[in-house]
Amino acid sequence: MGVDPEDISYKDAGIHLTPEEFHKKVEALSNSAQVQQDTILLDCRNFYESKIGNFQNCLAPNIRKFSYFPDYIDTNLECFKGKQVLMYCTGGIRCERGSAYLRSKDVCKEVYQLKGGIHKYLEQFPSGFYKGKLFVFDNRYAISVNDDVISECRYCGAPWDEYKLCSTASCCQLVLSCLLCREKGFVACCAVCQEKGKASSETPSQPLRKEQCECTEKRVRIPVVLPH
Repeated sequence: MGVDPEDISYKDAGIHLTPEEFHKKVEALSNSAQVQQDTILLDCRNFYESKIGNFQNCLAPNIRKFSYFPDYIDTNLECFKGKQVLMYCTGGIRCERGSAYLRSKDVCKEVYQLKGGIHKYLEQFPSGFYKGKLFVFDNRYAISVNDDVISECRYCGAPWDEYKLCSTASCCQLVLSCLLCREKGFVACCAVCQEKGKASSETPSQPLRKEQCECTEKRVRIPVVLPH
């Protein structure tokens, strides 16, 4: 997370909730306007993870790296004042650090985290409040847990949640491009990479893949959220 563990220890993490306890709190959040006013359901993952699957009514930070999370909290600290925060991530690891950092700010009413993360929740509630796919960091990119598709093709807007690697050899960004659009040749993450792909096909080479491309570099690093 980019914070010295000597300064922020996982031992100061939020209160662990079992999947059953977390489910009940999310259920209350869905059914009560007052709970919605007093609670933030916080997704600690990166934007490309929450984009294809998340808990309903969550706040997804829209950050590219978890190392940006502390800056996100600092920038949007006003949003968390006096709130009950329910945090979750894939397996619970990031929540250990993230909840400890948020608690160190001493502004929340209470900070909870989902023990075992989304993985454990879905084992008990495959048809619960989590909708869409679960992103994983291997060549599968995602695990299908229900029939809900919450994301869309970046080119035509059709429902789509299957990531593919950008077709440009020098880029490692993930792309949501449906089958019809891929058949039309729309297989890059952005227009810049699409043009690079055409150019490289005319002059073949094997450049090293890089972490960011132009479209990623233009993303807002730390989004600002209005308090509610």
